[in-house]
Amino acid sequence: MNNKYILEIRQGIGGDEAIFFLQDLKKMYLKFFQKKKINYKLLLNLEKEIIIEIEKNFYDNFIFNESGIHRVQRVPKNENQGRIHTSTCSIFIIKNTNNKNFIINNNDLKIETCKSSGSGGQHVNTTNSAVKITHLPTKIFVECSDERSQFLNKSKAIKILIFRINNYIKDKNNLELNLNRKNTIFKSERSKKIRTYNFPNNKIINHINNKNYFQLNKIIDGDLDIIFKN
Repeated sequence: MNNKYILEIRQGIGGDEAIFFLQDLKKMYLKFFQKKKINYKLLLNLEKEIIIEIEKNFYDNFIFNESGIHRVQRVPKNENQGRIHTSTCSIFIIKNTNNKNFIINNNDLKIETCKSSGSGGQHVNTTNSAVKITHLPTKIFVECSDERSQFLNKSKAIKILIFRINNYIKDKNNLELNLNRKNTIFKSERSKKIRTYNFPNNKIINHINNKNYFQLNKIIDGDLDIIFKN
């Protein structure tokens, strides 16, 4: 029985602050998984997109109540006038329904390489290690640059590409699911709000149950049980 799920975190509105918030959310979830001894695998670790494979051996609340928009309200580090900014990230959780019999035709793939950018020291900029793979029939593509070698980036990109194509095939006749996913991932400013993280007041507003939690620092540090068990 397949009990694996895919957790996607993507930058929403808010520019650089949304990117910083995305990294905060990634750390929050990874710390939660570690505390609860939940098996996970970081499949994609980009500046504007995170993909984590997780096993469903925990609360159904997490699976069904995290997908949507997570909003942050705080003063950015580069804000000189002390103004509070609002930024968002979108989260989508879906069952990993990879079809083991599915085979990608190499002729349907366009593989591009380029120099990686970002953290990683000098080595990461000396080779064409970043990979972008496009599945031409569906126009679905994956970019991967978080590994140091082109081989590892290509292997990871292929795995994610197969997952996305499988879900595309599965969902293409399900209009409602497609619309929900499109709204969640690609139109994040219009999607359902899940939580607001208000740093000035150390408060989290959970829009699912309309409750306020004045323990933001603990929750953002991975103590999500404060929300899930209340």
